[in-house]
Amino acid sequence: MIARAPCMSAKACSSPASPLKPCPSGTRRRPSTQAQTANGFGHSGVQAPCFKHGRPRQGAPHQAAFGRARMSLSAATSAASQGDAPENALAKASSIITSLFPFWVILAAVSAFHRPELFTWFTPAHINNGLMFVMLGMGLTLTFKEILNVFTKQPQLLALGMVLQYTVLPAIGFAISRHWGLERGLAIGVALVSCMPGGTASNIVAFIAKGDMPLSVMMTSASTLMAVFMTPFLATILVGQLVPVDPTAMFLSVLQLVLAPVMVGCTINTVAPAFVKRVRPFMPLVATAVVVLIVGSLISCNVSVVGTFGPLVMPAVIVLHSAGFCSGYWFSKTIGTSDKIARTFSIEVGMQSSALAAVLARIHFPGEPMVVAACVISACTMSLMGSMLAGIWSVTTADFDA
Repeated sequence: MIARAPCMSAKACSSPASPLKPCPSGTRRRPSTQAQTANGFGHSGVQAPCFKHGRPRQGAPHQAAFGRARMSLSAATSAASQGDAPENALAKASSIITSLFPFWVILAAVSAFHRPELFTWFTPAHINNGLMFVMLGMGLTLTFKEILNVFTKQPQLLALGMVLQYTVLPAIGFAISRHWGLERGLAIGVALVSCMPGGTASNIVAFIAKGDMPLSVMMTSASTLMAVFMTPFLATILVGQLVPVDPTAMFLSVLQLVLAPVMVGCTINTVAPAFVKRVRPFMPLVATAVVVLIVGSLISCNVSVVGTFGPLVMPAVIVLHSAGFCSGYWFSKTIGTSDKIARTFSIEVGMQSSALAAVLARIHFPGEPMVVAACVISACTMSLMGSMLAGIWSVTTADFDA
């Protein structure tokens, strides 16, 4: 049973040794903190003051008022935390799943080879829509000022990226196609891949690897526009045959898959930053799912080609893309760039648009399936290697600004 709390009159308060007297008539009694403690509230050791007409008696301390305010603030904070708890749990789960990116890509590749029906539903139309959605998500992380800074404050980085993309990998591809001892069709496929511009998959990987996204997007867009001239030129030298490219179709592809979604994302980031802040933690998970489905789709549609010619060309393709990843990172670190920019250069130089190479191979080398095989193997191997790098950098890099 809880004892009635005594009241401290003004006289009692002034003298600690004086006995406590009952509250005068008309005075409400506030439960003592000892009584509160008995019920699971408050702290012991401090007696509660008397209240008359709902207010502390003159001269009494105001700890009670401060205590009520503190309890209200604590309750509000607790309620807000409980409201955000499910969202925080989902964000944490998303981060864990994304950190296992290499595992999901390898699982998709193996599953697509042995059970192609699992991925055949993911058609080229789905691939385009998925890439557009991912690019929209990347745009949510950017601002128009950041994109403008790539051209105004970092033009030398953009120019260096273009030089690396159209010199390093083509030179390595030329050497492999001439001196690796590959069959003619496989050699053409490797050389053709090395002439391609950067693909949108590189933007996804750079996004997951926490690279410099404005620079990555602009490098992909600029290299794709330059491909109208550079791809036929390099293919003529490396393959020995002119590979025509439809400039209008390529320009529309850039607008549809890269520039337009990014601009829409930037606009949403400008007008609804609160919404962007809530969805941003989940965008790497979406990017992971899209890459996994792309790898599975490419393999599931070319199981026989991959099974027949894959073991022959895979070592050459691994060397090609490994050299691109390493040289892109090494060159950028040599000139003193940040690790964030070096990661971006590494991914952009090491990952080319193998899907575009496969389309060109089907059009211009219809009687040589080995050319298509080299491009498909390149796309799968490149995605696997890029995903492994992205997984490592995603775990070892603290945040997007690192």
